Amino acid sequence: MKLRSGEDPGWGWHGGWISAEELEAMRQRVGRHPALRQEYERQKELSERFAAEAMKAPLAEQANERTQPFVFRVPEGARYLKISIHVAGQGSARIRELRVTHSQRGLPVQLGNANFAQGLACWRADVKEGSRLELQPVPANAAALQPSGVTPASGTDANHSAAQAQMVRIVNTHEEADTVLHYETPIPVREGDHYSVQVTLGLEAPLTIGVYTEVHYSDVQGNPLGDAFLSSPPFNRATPTPWVYFLEAAGADANRFMLEGDVASAERCKQKLLYMLYDIIPGMGIFKETGWHDDDIYGAVHIGRGLAVLSVIYRQIAPSGVFDEEETAMLLAYFRYIAKLMMDTGYYRFDLEEFPDEKGGMRSNWNADRVTGLGVYALLFPEERKSEAYLKHALSVVDWQLEHVVDETGAWPENIRYHGAVLHRYFLFFALLKRFKGSDYFRHPKAKSMYRFLIGTAVSPDRVLAGPDGAPVMLTPAVGDANVQEHWFRLLVYAAPFYRETDPKLAGEMMWAWRRGGSPVRDSGAFPYPLAPLWFADPELPEEAPELRSVQYPGMGYVIFRNPEGPNRFEHYAIYEASPLTYHAHHDEGHFSIWCDQVPLTLDSGTGGYYNGDRHWYLSSAAHNVVQFADAPGTWRETPLRSQCEQVLFSAKLDRVVSRIPDPTVESYRRHFAFIKAGLEVYVIWDHIRGDAARVWNLHTLSTDAEIGAQHIAARCLGGMRLSAVIAEPRLPWIETDQGALAGNYPLPAQQYFRVHGRSTGDFLIVLHPHRDAEPPVHVEAVPLEHPSPELRCYKIVHADGAWCAVVVNGAPCSFTLNLDTLALGPMRLPDGQTQPIGGKLDGSLLKMEAETFWILIPQA
Repeated sequence: MKLRSGEDPGWGWHGGWISAEELEAMRQRVGRHPALRQEYERQKELSERFAAEAMKAPLAEQANERTQPFVFRVPEGARYLKISIHVAGQGSARIRELRVTHSQRGLPVQLGNANFAQGLACWRADVKEGSRLELQPVPANAAALQPSGVTPASGTDANHSAAQAQMVRIVNTHEEADTVLHYETPIPVREGDHYSVQVTLGLEAPLTIGVYTEVHYSDVQGNPLGDAFLSSPPFNRATPTPWVYFLEAAGADANRFMLEGDVASAERCKQKLLYMLYDIIPGMGIFKETGWHDDDIYGAVHIGRGLAVLSVIYRQIAPSGVFDEEETAMLLAYFRYIAKLMMDTGYYRFDLEEFPDEKGGMRSNWNADRVTGLGVYALLFPEERKSEAYLKHALSVVDWQLEHVVDETGAWPENIRYHGAVLHRYFLFFALLKRFKGSDYFRHPKAKSMYRFLIGTAVSPDRVLAGPDGAPVMLTPAVGDANVQEHWFRLLVYAAPFYRETDPKLAGEMMWAWRRGGSPVRDSGAFPYPLAPLWFADPELPEEAPELRSVQYPGMGYVIFRNPEGPNRFEHYAIYEASPLTYHAHHDEGHFSIWCDQVPLTLDSGTGGYYNGDRHWYLSSAAHNVVQFADAPGTWRETPLRSQCEQVLFSAKLDRVVSRIPDPTVESYRRHFAFIKAGLEVYVIWDHIRGDAARVWNLHTLSTDAEIGAQHIAARCLGGMRLSAVIAEPRLPWIETDQGALAGNYPLPAQQYFRVHGRSTGDFLIVLHPHRDAEPPVHVEAVPLEHPSPELRCYKIVHADGAWCAVVVNGAPCSFTLNLDTLALGPMRLPDGQTQPIGGKLDGSLLKMEAETFWILIPQA
């Protein structure tokens, strides 16, 4: 790599965008640090790859497809479905691929020849006179815009893995023409479940009618179910390459010009920049006119991100001289139009403090991205007439959000994915504010807390998702609308230099977490700005280990369990969900994820795409480790979206949490979740339920197989680990097995899924023991009590090495006093450090238990 030095080419305009000295320092830093040099080489390769694509096709044709989803519920009696794709009306269309997803499990349905690799095998074409159908090779650079959201990256789909994929091109010459592609192979389905059909298509121009999908049902004998079918709305918009396709490549082009003075890269960047701005404007118009739709890359959240990055990219290449006066005027007009529409409440209701959901209002992550985009634009285009007003507006919104939205622990109250997304956009705005206006928002207590929150929620090092050097890496947890593979720790290395002088301890802790999080520098994820790692990151900053212990984030609903005093420091980690929030809500109240020995054993399923048909699974209670109840007709109900955390206790030997989950199907329900350290390192979950309703205990394990007994499940997990579930209550349960999709790039695209059915009036009490494959699980035995109440019971948990504890449960609505001398267990005590009241008192051998509480006791030393 050759980094150009020399005279200042004009970088120092607008109050010091970047000086010649800073530019030279950036060149030196990139040349010196292997991680930054590798990232810059990746960017150069990306720039060259897009340059080669530009030689083959115009920008509008490089990724000119969309994926149109169609989600539906299978009716009663249906066992199979067939699919018909209609190209209706005058014009032409391309159909490249068909996918079907079992939404209820988030898993793809395997189809034969769904991408036309074997021509029309499995298909039947209905082509009327005056129309024609032809097979064409798929261009090597073909890419479809997927519906918005995060699509799981784990696993592969055989539907579209063939190297010789083709596409069907259909031309209709009459306005009423209807050419139909029938997928003839019957697809097995389960009645009552949701499925999704996704068609990847391309339109040069709208048809007179559009492209739509029909689904036809048949019964178990294959007989059609009358005229029963569902039809998707017609898709009828031209599909030129969307602006987001070029964003990262344009940033790479701009960086090549900055660091090497490559004017050809600046010229290619200019072409992309003008195209992207031109594409954004009609897309924003459609979004304003039609409201919410699948292509939300034209909504305020994504346009805000794009506006910031495009403003930076323009200022990077402005000194190159590649813009003539007409192009400059055109570009400025595009920017003005976009900025003006971002202030239009008909486009986005940023004026509402409260809004029905997360897609509008002052509190939303959409608003954070919208205003930071406007703010960056205002700072980089100070000569524009409305820049001062835009900047004032952006500052007022950010100030309000830091005061009223970010909580006292620094959490952005949606989930960790959107915490990272907002912090990402705040960062660039704060960095430019400090540079141009001298306002240091990095000193704001809430800004500091947002970075500390990323560090404080980090999971133990994960050796299944190891880093580039094979070492285990810390991750951010998948809770709610998030996935573990999102590289939010990159934000720490970008921001740490801003705390080098003002808060060196925080800077050191950020660097410690960044290094143990895999040392990511690339600005990955949605709408990146490739300049960030090259300009801001300083991998040489010193580190300082933070104090990571068990912690509660009450506003976000996270309760995190660690054992830093144990023999495997930081290798045990569990996160429990007890949330007061509903933003991007999943039905996951009371869910838990567990790592042990640096291996994930049971995980939140994560999140999928918003519109690609797997969302039913990821949102559902069935995808989480929660208890579900059935209504009178026997349908399993989704759990509430909110719960109340009633008690949290952390100590050296025992952590515990109690949350009330207000499920309307039963009278009352509380989940007690305890992590018993004290030489055992087991988890005890007591689900105390009052009310008559069928109930099931869901458990997902990242495992390949399991042994199931009358009272236990022993799942064989990854990395030579097991998770044993010993079922103390109920007795002789019915245990079902299944599987469900798992996001996050783990080697298994689906977790094993167990459903433990309980009695209609009983509790669940289950002990989870993470252990190595060669080690025996803990033994759980009931201890007889000389007491008349069946709601008072005791269990002894014994580890193979002899360590043991007792769990005493009082499920009655009244208090009891238990004489421990009658248990024949010997002298007992509370675990060390358990000083908070937990509903009663231990006085010598007398244990007074308040109503509906449980106690954990260990033998006297």
